[in-house]
Amino acid sequence: MSTWFGLLGWFAAVVGGILAMNWGAGRACRLLGFLRRIWGLPATAGGVFLGLATASPEISINIASVALGWPDIGLGAALGSNVPALPLIFAIAYLSIRRNRRKADQPIDAPRVPVVASQAVPVQVLPYLLIVALLALLTVPPRWSGLQPIDGVILICAFLLYFAHALMHGRERDPCSVPRGEVLGAAAGLVVIAAGAVLAVTAASHIDEALGISDLVGGLYIVGLLCALPESFAAWRLSREGKTTTAVSGAVADGIVSLTIAMLPLCILSTAIGNVPLYLLNLSFISFVLIVYMATSNRFRGQHLELGRVAVIGAAYGLYLFLSFRIVL
Repeated sequence: MSTWFGLLGWFAAVVGGILAMNWGAGRACRLLGFLRRIWGLPATAGGVFLGLATASPEISINIASVALGWPDIGLGAALGSNVPALPLIFAIAYLSIRRNRRKADQPIDAPRVPVVASQAVPVQVLPYLLIVALLALLTVPPRWSGLQPIDGVILICAFLLYFAHALMHGRERDPCSVPRGEVLGAAAGLVVIAAGAVLAVTAASHIDEALGISDLVGGLYIVGLLCALPESFAAWRLSREGKTTTAVSGAVADGIVSLTIAMLPLCILSTAIGNVPLYLLNLSFISFVLIVYMATSNRFRGQHLELGRVAVIGAAYGLYLFLSFRIVL
């Protein structure tokens, strides 16, 4: 009985650490939101900028996991936060719009389903797919297996190219000033993120040991999944406000940062891939979702997240869970 109480205590510590990191990321997002408006970045390009803030928990977890000697937790968290993000956002955005349409005060021309701007494909989705393919190429072949320092250099260069490409797609200048309180709030947020990362990684390692699972599995299904939930559920509010493009762009940008900048500490340590089949399954699922998204997106009207498309992605996620548990067990 005491073992179970101890396990619940460590699980609560993981949740507490992740909530703290998301609080800190929210403070950083507010500051970067002001800077995005000052610099005139559109929603899709601004998503890249804000992705640096929303991915700060994954970056901090990787730094903490390397510093504390559990790098597989960081690798699992980076993948585990990417896999469920888009399926959850698609489903939550669809449910949000459908619920909103049932209200009597909604205009007749209110959208039936969430709509994502067509610009999201060239600016966000295609670069994300290319970075997933690049990561697989750098880490899977036997001669180059695992993450090496040179891989970190290549991934950082890939992120810089992606950022530069996103900045080329128009400006939407909205002059404003940054309140001093936002700067102080962002600074406090960074401290909280760092402390939350140490707490989450330490607690996750104890959970992995108690359950007899590998750090990669713990990072995937405990830390990574919990990191993805707050951002995904933010899609409910954004979709009701007609900002589904922002929700999807932010999730994609978060994923790109998680698979490039956040990988740098693991590359410096020359981290091996502990479970190659499970690792490949995660990269394959992310690629599948992105390919389906691009294939069903209209070049001019953008992506209409209708029930059929959301259901296909949801069913694929269910299959992913089944296969991943088979690999683990």
